[in-house]
Amino acid sequence: MLEFIRFELNYRFNRPATYIYLILMILMGFLAGGTDIVRAGGSGGKVMENAPIVITQLLVAMMIFGTFIASAVMGVPVLRDFEHKTDSMIFTTPVSKLEYLSGKFIGSFITLLIITSGLVVGIMVGQAIPWPWMDNADRLMPFDIISYLNPYLVFVLPNLFFFSAIFFLGGSLGKRMVVVYAQGIILFMGYLVAETFLSQLDNQGTAAILDPFGFGALQVTTQYWTVAEQNSLLMPFSGYILTNRLIWLTVGIACLVFLYIRFDFNLAGNASSKTKKKGKKMAREIKEEVLNPVVNQLFGPSAQITQLRSLSFFYFKWIIKQLPFIFIALAGVAFVFIISFAGGEGSYGIELYMTSSRVTQFIGIFNLFFIIIIVFYTGEIVWKERDVKMNLIYDALPYPNYISMASKFLGMILMSISLMILLMFCGILIQLISGYADIDWNLYFTELFVDTLGTMILYLMLGLFIQAVVNHKFIGFGLMFVFYISMAVMRELGIEHTMFYFGRTGLGGYSEMNDFGHYFQPFSWLNIYWFGFAVILYAIAILFTVRGIDSSFFIRLRLGKQRINGQLVMVVVLALIVFMGSGGFIYYNTNVLNEYQNSDDSNADRANYERSLKQYETLTQPKVIGTKLDVDIYPKDRDFKASGYFLLKNKSNDTIPAIHIQKAVDDQVLTKIAFDQGVSEDTSNSEFKYVIYTLDEPMLPGDTIQMNIDITFTTTGFKESGSNTDVIYNGTFFNNSAYFPSIGYNEGFELSSDDDRKEQDLEPKERMMETDDPRGIAQSLFGDDADKITFEIVISTDSSQIAIAPGYLQKKWNEGERVYYHYKMDTPMVNFYSMISADYTVIKDTWQPPVDSLPEVALEIYYNKGHEYNTDKMMRGMKEALTYYTENFSPYQFRQLRIMEFPRYRSFAQSFANTVPFSEGIGFIQNIKTDDVDLPFYVTAHEVAHQWWGHQVTEAGVKGNAMLSETLSQYSALMVMKQNFPPEIIKEFLRYELNTYLTGRTFEQKKEMPLYQVEGQGYIHYRKGSLVMYALQDYISEDSVNAALKRFNQDWAFKEAPYPTSKDLIKYYREVTPDSLQYIITDMFETITLFENKTTEAEYEKISDSEYVVDLTVNTIKYQADSLGNEEEQVLKDWIDIGIFTEDSKGKDSLIYLKKHKISQEENSYTLTIGAKPTKAGIDPINKLIDRNPKDNVKTVEEKEEEKPES
Repeated sequence: MLEFIRFELNYRFNRPATYIYLILMILMGFLAGGTDIVRAGGSGGKVMENAPIVITQLLVAMMIFGTFIASAVMGVPVLRDFEHKTDSMIFTTPVSKLEYLSGKFIGSFITLLIITSGLVVGIMVGQAIPWPWMDNADRLMPFDIISYLNPYLVFVLPNLFFFSAIFFLGGSLGKRMVVVYAQGIILFMGYLVAETFLSQLDNQGTAAILDPFGFGALQVTTQYWTVAEQNSLLMPFSGYILTNRLIWLTVGIACLVFLYIRFDFNLAGNASSKTKKKGKKMAREIKEEVLNPVVNQLFGPSAQITQLRSLSFFYFKWIIKQLPFIFIALAGVAFVFIISFAGGEGSYGIELYMTSSRVTQFIGIFNLFFIIIIVFYTGEIVWKERDVKMNLIYDALPYPNYISMASKFLGMILMSISLMILLMFCGILIQLISGYADIDWNLYFTELFVDTLGTMILYLMLGLFIQAVVNHKFIGFGLMFVFYISMAVMRELGIEHTMFYFGRTGLGGYSEMNDFGHYFQPFSWLNIYWFGFAVILYAIAILFTVRGIDSSFFIRLRLGKQRINGQLVMVVVLALIVFMGSGGFIYYNTNVLNEYQNSDDSNADRANYERSLKQYETLTQPKVIGTKLDVDIYPKDRDFKASGYFLLKNKSNDTIPAIHIQKAVDDQVLTKIAFDQGVSEDTSNSEFKYVIYTLDEPMLPGDTIQMNIDITFTTTGFKESGSNTDVIYNGTFFNNSAYFPSIGYNEGFELSSDDDRKEQDLEPKERMMETDDPRGIAQSLFGDDADKITFEIVISTDSSQIAIAPGYLQKKWNEGERVYYHYKMDTPMVNFYSMISADYTVIKDTWQPPVDSLPEVALEIYYNKGHEYNTDKMMRGMKEALTYYTENFSPYQFRQLRIMEFPRYRSFAQSFANTVPFSEGIGFIQNIKTDDVDLPFYVTAHEVAHQWWGHQVTEAGVKGNAMLSETLSQYSALMVMKQNFPPEIIKEFLRYELNTYLTGRTFEQKKEMPLYQVEGQGYIHYRKGSLVMYALQDYISEDSVNAALKRFNQDWAFKEAPYPTSKDLIKYYREVTPDSLQYIITDMFETITLFENKTTEAEYEKISDSEYVVDLTVNTIKYQADSLGNEEEQVLKDWIDIGIFTEDSKGKDSLIYLKKHKISQEENSYTLTIGAKPTKAGIDPINKLIDRNPKDNVKTVEEKEEEKPES
C-alpha cells in the first residue's frame, strides 16, 4: 500500500496540473480574502471581514468549485491504469485489492488535501494584513488561526473525504470520466435542491441535512446569529452541522466499502460481457463477399449542403444518445419539476398561480444545465473524431474546411432546440398538473426560442472558438469556466457597462400587464451586437480547426492564413460591420441619449452633492400649501408632460430671501420653473440640478408665492441599466417625489452606507434625526416641503386607458384619441400623490359605515383582465378594515377608496389619499388555500390602515416614526385578520414575522435599534412590530390598546407641525397598561429584549376519559441586547403563557389550556389538569414573545410509564 501511496504522490507532484490547481486555490483564496473581486462571505456593515462566519462561508462556497478539482484528482487514479493499459500488469502482481485501492485513494487524497489547503493559505494571507488597496484595517479583527482551522476541520475536510470517495468510486467502477462528471452534477443538484428547501420554514431542517456541501446546515445554524455572534463564535460541531457531517461521512465510507466489494481485481473480469457479445455478433456479421458500390463523385454546392445536413443530423443524434447528455438533461428537467412544486413558495409560504410567466421563471433555472452541456459538449464534439482515433480518415474526406465546424455547430443548435421543445412541454405539463390550463404559447416561444436560444447560440460559438484555438479539451473546459467566473467578478473590477458582458442580453422583467414592454429594444440590439462578435470568433475557429496530423498552434496559424478566402472575408467583414455598427448604436443610446454612470462615479457625485450643498440643509424655506397640475401621459411613447403650480407659503417667523429648488436629477426630465414675482437665478450648482432663486422681495412671515412648473419627461433610446419602469406602455405609476421639484436640500441624495461614505472620505452618518430633534419634529415623514396641501389635477392618457390620481372625479371627457380626468380633493391632504394609467377592468362596490351619520364609501378595484383571482379578497379586506378602523379609531375621512394594479417590476403596495396602487406580484396572482395566510386580504387591510396611520395621523420625520405608521398599520391589519381568520392562521403569520425579524438582525448593516427608535429598518417596524403589538394586545387586551390608539388619534389627527413621535405614542400605551405589566412596554418598545424559552419535559397521566394530569418542566432565560447583539441576562419577573394542545375533530392540534404564569426563575415545573388527552404542551406556544429558538417551545406530551411494583 505504501508503494502505491508513494507512486501516486510522485505522479501527482511531477505533473504541472497539480501546481496549477494549487496556485488556483491560493489565488482564489487571496482574491476572496484580500480583495473585493471575489465575494462569497457575509461580511459587510459591522461584521468583520475576517470574522469566523465569513471565513467559513468563504471556504464552504469555494468547495462548490473545489468539486471540479476533486473530480480531476480523485476520479482518475484507477481509471488511469485502464486507460494506459497497465491494469493487466498490476492485477497479475502479488498485490491485494485492499492495498491497491487504499494506496490509490490515500495517495490521491493527500494530494487533494495539499491542493485545497492553498485555499486556506490564500484567505489567511489576504486577511492577515490590511493591504493598501483595501483600506480595511478597521474591518479586520486580530489574526486567529483557530478561525481558519475550525471551518477547515468541520466543513472542508469532511467534504473532501465524501467528494473523494464518490469520485473514486465512479472512476474505478465506471472506467469513464463522464461518470465522474455525472457525479459532480448530482452533487451540485443536491446543493440546489437543498437551497430550494431552505427558503421554506417547515423544510429547513431537511435542507440542512440533505445538502452535501454543508452550506444548508451552516445557514440554518447561523441564520439568527447577531453581529456580535458572527464576529466571535466558531462553528459548532453539534446540531444540524454535526448531523449533516456524520451523514455524508457515512455515505463516503459506504461508497468506499461498496467499491471494495464490487471492484473486480481479476484480469479476466475486466472485459464486460456486453463487449464480448458485441465482438461475437460483429464476427458473425462479417460476410465473405463484399460488393463495391458504384460511386458518383459530386463536389458542388448541392453536395456541400448534403454533407452539412447529414453531418449536422449525425452530430445531433450522437449528442442526444450520449448517456451524460441524457443524464444532464433529465437532471435539469427533474430540478425544474422539483422547484416548481416544492420550491415555488412566496411570502408567508404562499404559492402563486402556475401561470405561464411563473413557469418560464422556473424553466429559466435550466440555463445552468444548458451551460454545463455547452461547456462539456463543445469540447466533446470538437474532439470526437480524435478521441476515437478516426480523425485522419475523417479529415481526408472531400469537404470544405467550414463544413466540419458548421455541422458541429448546427448539430448543437438542433440539440438546443430539442431541449427547448422538451422544456416547453414540461412547462405546460406543470401548469396542467397544477390545474392551470391558460397556456401562453407566445410567452413560451419568446422566452425559450428567442431569449434562451439566442444566448445559447452565442455561448456555443464561444465554446467552439475556445476549443478550436487552444486545441486542448480540458484546458478549453477550464477557460470556459474562467469566462463564467470573470463575468461574475467584472463588476468588482469596475467594469459595469453591459457592452463588456458577452452574451448578457436578457429580456428583463416580464409582466402580464405590460408583457416585455420596452425591454425588447435593448434586448434585440444587444443580441445583434454580440452575434456579430460571436460570428467573428466562429470564423477564427474555422481557421484554427485541426485537420490532419499537424496540430501545433503556429502550424495551424500558418494553415489558417491559407484557408482565408473571399467568402470567409466577406462574412467576417459583415460581422464586424454588424458588431461595430450595433455597438455604436448601443453606445449612442446608453451614453449619449442617456447618461451612463458606473457605481463609483455615482457615489462620487452623491458625495460631492453633500460636500457642496449640505450647508443649505437647515435654511428656512417656504412650504407648499396648494398644488394644481395638468399631467399628460403618453403610454405609447413612454413620455409625460406636467404643468401647473405650487403655492408656497412662509410658515416660519423668519424672512426668506431666497428659495432653493431641487429639480429631478433624472436626465430624461426637463424642469422649467417660474415665479409670479421677480427673482434672480443662481445656477452655480446646476450639475446637481440645484437652483437658488433670490427673490426681489423677500418672503415675510405669512407671505405666499406661486411657483409655476413645466416638466417634460422624454424617453430617448434606452439606458444601459436601471431602465425606467414608472412610465410604461401599460401600467404607468409614479409619484410626485420622483419627478417633481422639491424645496431645499435633499438628504435622500446622500450616501447612506458607512462603507461607501468611507470610500468617499465622508464620516459615518446616522440614518435619521434623533427622536427629540426639533427640526425633525417640525417636518413630517413625507418631508419638509409641505404639511397639508390642497390638491387638484387634470390627468390625460390614451383613450384605451384609465388615468387615476388622488381626489374625487369632477369631470371626464375625450379629445381625439385621448381621455381626460379631472380630480380634486375637498380637504387638505399630505403632499404625496400618485399618477397612474393603464388598461383596466373595474369592479365597483360600496361600504356602509357602522354609524348611520357617516357617508357611504365607494369602493373600486382597477385590475388587469385575467387577474380576478383575489379581487373578492381585496374587496372584503377593504370592507372589513374600514369597519374595524372606524369602530375602534375614528371615522374614515374620504368618500371613496380605490385599489389599482401595477406591473410587478416593483413588489409593494402604497397608500396615497383614498388611492392604493397594488403590485401585480404581491396579491393579484397568489393561489390562496384554506390554511394559507390570506396575503391579498392582509396587504389590503394594511394599506387601508395607512389612511389612519400616515394620512390622518402624520408622524414626525425622526427616529421611530415608522412605529407610528407601519407598526400601527401592521397591528390594525392583524386585528382585522384576527376577527376574520382562525388562530392557526394568525400563528402561522406570526411565525414568519418572527423568522424574518430574527434573520433581519443577522444582516443588519449598522446597528439594531429598539422599536421606538427604528430607523427605516423593515425587519423591525414591520416584523418585530407585528410581534410586539400582537403580544401587547394579548397582555393588556385588544380593547385597551384600541382605546389608547383612539385617544392618540383624537389628539393628533390632521395636525400639522409639531408632529407626534414614538415617545408620544408610548405615553398612551403606558396609560392603559397596569403597573404590574409596565415592564412589557420597556421590553417591547424601549429595549431589545429576547427570550430563550424551552420545554424540557412533558408527560401526562390519564385519570379518566375526561381528566388528564399534565406535568411540565420549562426553562426560561431573558436577555437584553445592545445594537450589535451583545446580550446580557435579565432578572425574571415575567408573565408568560403556558399552553397545552389536544387533537380536534379535524385531527389538528387545538389549544385546550392557555394561561399566563409568573416566571421568576430559570426552571419551572407545573402540574395541570385538563379535560382531554394532550398532544403537545409548552411555554409561549403561540410564539408571542421574541424567542431566539422558537422551535423548542412546545414538546410532544408522552404518557407516563406505570411504576412496576417491587417483587
